[in-house]
Amino acid sequence: MWSNDSGCCGAHENCEKGLRILRDESLYYNDEELDAYKGIAPEDYTPEQAAEIREVFETLLPKEVSDWVCAMQARGINLPPDVREEALLLLAE
Repeated sequence: MWSNDSGCCGAHENCEKGLRILRDESLYYNDEELDAYKGIAPEDYTPEQAAEIREVFETLLPKEVSDWVCAMQARGINLPPDVREEALLLLAE
């Protein structure tokens, strides 16, 4: 679930932050290595772990960001704070 400090509880069809709640598991991103980070709190990532998530994030096309964030949320992977903020900025554009 999206971290509580982001303001999204995950209970809305459309989050007030602009994120869709993933209802279908058909989305697939070639990032299964990130499954190792399931359940880690955003502030608990090491710099290396955060860099790995950022590396995947930077490969996304702008139109893929929302679905990727939702897929991460559905998989129980919190984003590091800087990646989360950048994703929200892209979604706000």
